[in-house]
Amino acid sequence: MPSDERRLSVEEQAVILALLAQDFPGADELRAQIPSAVVSGRCACGCATVDLRAGTEPRALTSPVQDGVLISAGVRGRSDGVLLFVEEGHLSLLEVYSIEDGPATLPRPEDLIVDAPVSRE
Repeated sequence: MPSDERRLSVEEQAVILALLAQDFPGADELRAQIPSAVVSGRCACGCATVDLRAGTEPRALTSPVQDGVLISAGVRGRSDGVLLFVEEGHLSLLEVYSIEDGPATLPRPEDLIVDAPVSRE
């Protein structure tokens, strides 16, 4: 793994798992990608947003979910939000944003108010 890439932190994994807690077509495949997913980049503003790349798991784990925003969530008590993106059936971006404050930090999973998944089959 190149030096600028790293495995997902335990906290990042927990947030993604919380976002994918609902059952929908392709959710199992996306959850199975989490242990081997790699952070391939970060946002330059200093927020907790990370680019994701599929790890070394077999391509059989490709989800039928198509490109775009899959799940969104607000953060209880904050003006922050989280978006989970998928590209070609693989996790591709965990975006953490703030509407009012400076760079957003990674929220605790229990503080997420998760919206229904966007249908992208």
